[in-house]
Order: sequence, then structure tokens, then C-alpha cells
Amino acid sequence: MSERANTDESADATDAAETAENSEPADEGDSTQQFGRKWRLLLLGLLGFVAVTTVLQYQVEGVSALPEIAVSLYVVAVVAYGVVADAMRTRRFRIALYAGAVAWGGVRLAGGDTTLVTYALLGIGAFLLTRELTFTDR
Repeated sequence: MSERANTDESADATDAAETAENSEPADEGDSTQQFGRKWRLLLLGLLGFVAVTTVLQYQVEGVSALPEIAVSLYVVAVVAYGVVADAMRTRRFRIALYAGAVAWGGVRLAGGDTTLVTYALLGIGAFLLTRELTFTDR
């Protein structure tokens, strides 16, 4: 019985050594981290752009622009969460994003915009949201 215990221990040690050899250490200069930094800088620029345009939109349109401003900030916040928390592949992120698309289409429709984009936001967003909420076996 002691032979088997020694064999199992040596196999575990061999597996651990192979795993350590195959895993690459995370360097500061790693390309995936640089890619993440670039996306974060792009996201920061996008957030700044949305902040400036919402202020300008409020100055031009007044209080009537508040629903559209709220939806725009919501969608940007959801995308920011997905990028910063690396959560773009999660179910929670998809539900929040699809709800934002439906809200965006609803605000546009309530504002009198009856273009194809408005109906696409409503229709496709509602379809994707329904699919995500209905089929949970993924």
C-alpha cells in the first residue's frame, strides 16, 4: 500500500511540474494586458465623449432629452462594466445590454422616431432579451 501512495505522490508532483512549465507568467509587457489597456483607454475616451455630448444635448433640448440621456448613459455604463470587469461573456452582461437596446428603441419610439433603426432596436433587442431570459441551459 505504501508503494501505491508513493506512486500517486510522484504522479501528482510530475503533473504539477508539467503544469508549471506549460503556464506562462503574466508579465507587465504581456500582449493581452496591453490589449486590455488599449481597450480601457478607448473606453475612457468613449465615456468622456458621451459625457460631453449628453451635456450638449441637455443644453440644446432641455428636459425633454433626459430619457434619451439616461438610456445612453445606461448603455455606456453597461459596456464599461463589461470591459472593465471582463464580463462581456456573462449572462448578466447580455441581459443588461439587451434591456438597454430595448429601452433605447422605446425612448426613440416615444420621441416620435419611427425609422428602421428604432424598430430594429426594439425587435432584435426584445428577441435577444427573451431568448436570454428563456433559455438558461447554456
